[in-house]
Amino acid sequence: MRSFIGFIFHKISFGLLSVLLPLYITQVISGGNLSVWGLIASAATFIAIPFSFMWGYLCDATRRYRFFILLSFSAVTLLLYMFSLTVDLLLLGFVYVFIVVFRVAYEPSKNVLIAENYSHRDWKRGFAVYAALTEIGWVTGLFLGFLLTLLGYSSATLLTICIVLSFASFILSAIFVSDPALTFERGLVTIERSFSLVQRGVELLAGLNFDRYDSGELNRENVYALCFGLMLFSLATSMFFTPLPIFFAQSLSLSTSTIFALFLINSLGCLIGYVSMKRNHHNVNETSTTTRVSVLRGVLVFALLFVGYLSFTWAILLSVTVLVISGFIYALYSVSVLSLSMEVIPRGKAGVFTALLGAGSGIGCLTGPIIAENFGFSYMFIASATCFFFSFIAFKIFARNRHIDFM
Repeated sequence: MRSFIGFIFHKISFGLLSVLLPLYITQVISGGNLSVWGLIASAATFIAIPFSFMWGYLCDATRRYRFFILLSFSAVTLLLYMFSLTVDLLLLGFVYVFIVVFRVAYEPSKNVLIAENYSHRDWKRGFAVYAALTEIGWVTGLFLGFLLTLLGYSSATLLTICIVLSFASFILSAIFVSDPALTFERGLVTIERSFSLVQRGVELLAGLNFDRYDSGELNRENVYALCFGLMLFSLATSMFFTPLPIFFAQSLSLSTSTIFALFLINSLGCLIGYVSMKRNHHNVNETSTTTRVSVLRGVLVFALLFVGYLSFTWAILLSVTVLVISGFIYALYSVSVLSLSMEVIPRGKAGVFTALLGAGSGIGCLTGPIIAENFGFSYMFIASATCFFFSFIAFKIFARNRHIDFM
């Protein structure tokens, strides 16, 4: 995993940015508010979707996976520098869109490199190892944000540190990342799973050719349920987390350093989940995991409705509990879905999975902040929890039609 040292620094940078950016837009930039941040994040996510297809196709077509990783990290570094030079809200929005567009360029190449460096039976372990390493970076970024804000450093200083970290990720990747000599592992799996129900679901959403399958068979196997479940889970997650830093700042009146600490705790839960997944990957069923995690996340989000009725101490304890458990179970879900995507997405379509989740994420980025600002955070929590429950129903329909009892 030496190839992914640069990715750790990339995650440190974006772990710091994950809390810094929404607070920076809503509290520092003139004219910025919760709805504006939601609009910017949503526009960036939606615009990045077609680029996910393009990056995935290009890296598979050229087999120059290293090139697209370096392109991503170098472009993000330059764009972050441009972001730090202006306080104009419109220009910041445009630059952020391009940051997201170029950031997704490395995802398909990264997934392929992991898949080609592990046998099919060890894919979950490979993705868990990568996720654990980069989650350490994310945790480090959040801890860095907590420490620096506690010491009184400004947002401009934190942005400069993010730029330096992003540049370090480019340099380290240029040194350690190399293209695989051969790329055949996914091809073997595609042959083995050529009639996989999940493959048909992902391909259907991507608008691929399905002339060889009759409509009755598609209806019976409920591939729409799988696709709908994946998008709803992504939507609910984004709807919940996009306005969450502002919720802690406004509703609980927490300092920026405390908000960083809460998200640090969430990421520690993720890290524990990835380590657990690495050790027990052979005992984890991908479809079962997606089903169980979706309903449990819905319950956790719904629990935050009671924060407003508790004392400050109990509200913090409830928030910590929700974030830790939510992070842990998301790690299980993330690794399972990544492994599944590499089994079913054919060569040349490596960007399909990123685009699939991006569609749900884009809707959530927009609707979460708008609901929170216009109707209140309680309604946002209800909407997010409802989407998690609907994703559970969709996954359950798909699982039942595969004659697997998960619950």
